[in-house]
Amino acid sequence: MSNIIPLFEKLTDKDPETLFEKNSRRLLTLDELQNSIREDLMRLLNTRIAILWKNRKDLSPFSYGINITAPTSAENVFETQELENNIDKIIKQFEPRLGNVKSKVVGVGNDPRSLFVSIDATVEFENQKAQLSFPVVIDS
Repeated sequence: MSNIIPLFEKLTDKDPETLFEKNSRRLLTLDELQNSIREDLMRLLNTRIAILWKNRKDLSPFSYGINITAPTSAENVFETQELENNIDKIIKQFEPRLGNVKSKVVGVGNDPRSLFVSIDATVEFENQKAQLSFPVVIDS
């Protein structure tokens, strides 16, 4: 069930001044779930893999993250497709709450090597599939 509060969020003390929490919540709303996934995606996409681990196929704490660089230009179709494929692959590996992951370069920033990427996916919520979209900026 995707709306169960993830372990790291359970371990995070959102109110350090309070010694004991009254109600321990177990489920997230759809907005809370989307925010939880967004935070995990930010951690994942902002973590770079050490060169030693980048070709490893197994999942481990050492292979967490992504090893990507921005394309030299948004017009370079091969590089943008490689970027999109790498993002899709790493999200599928490390974010099991998301299904049908598809990233797409949708624009260029002020710097031609700064790209806007949209990540679209589905998440199961209360026995239904909800469509989520996450905007991402990739800077060189």
